[in-house]
Amino acid sequence: METLLLFSVLCGLLAARTDCPPEIDGILNDSCWTVLVPEAGEFTAFRPRADVPLSQPTEIRIAYDDYSLYLACFMHDPDPSRINHQIGARDEDQPVDKLYIYLDTFNDDSNCFVFTVTVDGVQLDSRRTEIGGEDRNWDAVWNSAVCISDSGWSAEIALPFSALRYSSEEVQLWGINFGRTISCTNEAGYLFRMDEYGGTDASCFGDLTGLRGLPSGHGIEIRPFISGRLQFRGDEGIFNNTWGSGGADIKIPLSMQSVMDVTVYPDFGQVESDADQGNISHWDPWLAEKRPFFMEGAEIFDMPFNMFYSRRIGSVAWNGELIPVLGGAKITGTSGSLRYGALEVVTGSVWENDTTILEPVTSYWVGSILNEFSQGNWVKLSTTSADAPGGDDIDYTYGRSASLCGMLTPVEHIELQGKLGLTWNRFNEDSDNAAFRIDAGYFRECFDMNFRIEKKGEDFSPGFMGYIGENAVTSYSVYSSVYRDFTSGFMDGAWFDVCPVYRQDSEGRNAGSGVSMSLGGASVSRYDLNMWADYTDRRFDRYEGPNGRWYPDGFSSGFSSSTDYRRPVVGWVSFSNSKYLDSRTEGYYLGLRLKPFPELFINLEPSLQIQGAATRYNWSEELWERTSSNWKSLNVSASYMLTPQMRIRATGQASRFDRNWETESSSSVSRNIWGNILYSWEYCRGSWFHFLVGELSHGDEDPQFTIYAKLTRYI
Repeated sequence: METLLLFSVLCGLLAARTDCPPEIDGILNDSCWTVLVPEAGEFTAFRPRADVPLSQPTEIRIAYDDYSLYLACFMHDPDPSRINHQIGARDEDQPVDKLYIYLDTFNDDSNCFVFTVTVDGVQLDSRRTEIGGEDRNWDAVWNSAVCISDSGWSAEIALPFSALRYSSEEVQLWGINFGRTISCTNEAGYLFRMDEYGGTDASCFGDLTGLRGLPSGHGIEIRPFISGRLQFRGDEGIFNNTWGSGGADIKIPLSMQSVMDVTVYPDFGQVESDADQGNISHWDPWLAEKRPFFMEGAEIFDMPFNMFYSRRIGSVAWNGELIPVLGGAKITGTSGSLRYGALEVVTGSVWENDTTILEPVTSYWVGSILNEFSQGNWVKLSTTSADAPGGDDIDYTYGRSASLCGMLTPVEHIELQGKLGLTWNRFNEDSDNAAFRIDAGYFRECFDMNFRIEKKGEDFSPGFMGYIGENAVTSYSVYSSVYRDFTSGFMDGAWFDVCPVYRQDSEGRNAGSGVSMSLGGASVSRYDLNMWADYTDRRFDRYEGPNGRWYPDGFSSGFSSSTDYRRPVVGWVSFSNSKYLDSRTEGYYLGLRLKPFPELFINLEPSLQIQGAATRYNWSEELWERTSSNWKSLNVSASYMLTPQMRIRATGQASRFDRNWETESSSSVSRNIWGNILYSWEYCRGSWFHFLVGELSHGDEDPQFTIYAKLTRYI
């Protein structure tokens, strides 16, 4: 075994071609496995102690045919009764035993596919890139099964070549790695050692050899769907406000390295509502993207300074009506060291009373091209364009932007990054329309330090397709982080961060300078505590009032803590006390998760945010007034897995946002209650049926009821 392990670590793993593909049932008794000798046995841990062997060995066998790559893994465990079980939906990470498979199919030491199977058979998949990090929204259709025995558990996996991208060479050389977690002992490790603290580094992968004559083309994937909605309020008839749609999402391989995604009359109806937020800032709240067409492959379209914010596309019109998306197309791919992506989406018009156009037909474009010269050295160019031709009552408008960014690693552990952004809009002078950022950093496994200079011009405004918080600000900062891993005792690890910042606006006024610090630690039993504190001196807020205003600042602080999330009962708590204008805000957040048995969990999350009386400008009345607010919210969610492919999920939120000004005419109270029950069934791989029943109530208005259904078929 020692000789075999040494061969595996030094030379990599071998895939054997088979004419008898295995039956994917989790039982490793197929003929293709019995003739193969296991190729690995000992993983190197990074948790709880780095660079020691995992307590239990793992056996790996790899085979392939003309259609799929097959993997058979046996995870030894002398006492399987101690294995923690928690069953969740696909792509939901659970604190249980897992097997990870990493494939660098282009062997470029920078990018990889990640496939994960839990001991309960739950699948997770993602893509990881050096530049964009991990994209958990990427989904593939693949097959797996697990089986628990008296000496451990086994996983059998079939990865279709149609789900992967690789070169057109006759003989393939891929990078490969495996990871394993053992939940009951808090162990985690890799076959080929990567980062000391669990990070993924494709340059550390071993070689997967033996692959030759792989398919040189993929078929078209089509996912047609039909969906419908019934919506009614109070005494309205159930069929007064009906809606139905049908369309398709199509994946067209252009080559082995590139693919086109097309969506025709897409259904972007959200099966989960955006949670209410108590927003007292100058800026719109940031909303997470939930639409699959935009989520998959999003890393190639990522731009500095949030210049591409996909929730701008198909958002909400002034009258509250959802702007329809007529269709879209997306191309992503690689060519040697180049990676590229292009996206085009067209949205429809929105009318008010059939006489006034609120939103015209608009075309949105975003494109990126990235060249990776070597690990840690790359350059990326991106552009966006939004064009609204207008109409009788609306002028033609457009918004354009472009960015150039890159990274250089001259020596090990030293990274230099630069980012430049430019915007051009129809009604802006664009005389100061640039933003730039320069970073110089030193990064080790236990110590980081980064110096940053950033400036945003007065006319830098990517609002047509981006998200901007402020402009006309220059900032200088130094960030440093230290991590300490303990080899014995109560603590598993501790960390400390510090970041002094100096900020000034275009007039040279202090825009909020100070220092922020955070300190945290985790115990061996997975309890953690994080604390933070900020100090900001006197600053000028150019957005408050017609001429801006000076504000004294001071200290802000907070903490968060959570218990061991492997347990049936998990709790977390956080508190914050921060400066707001000439007053303060306090936030209290609690959480409790109950998991009475593996198939069910219940979450309760109450929160309270109090803003003390502050002097703020009332733009509607053009007066300085005293204002205060009080935000209360209770989020409740529950999920029950009927089978690994069938789930019922209930979510709900009751919230109240009191905003009081000194004058009665300006006071406002918003009370919202929403809840829904979602039934979701994967009736065959890649095909889904969703059925949603929901209710939404605003204040004293009659509640609005919604019934929504969607059927998707994978072809």
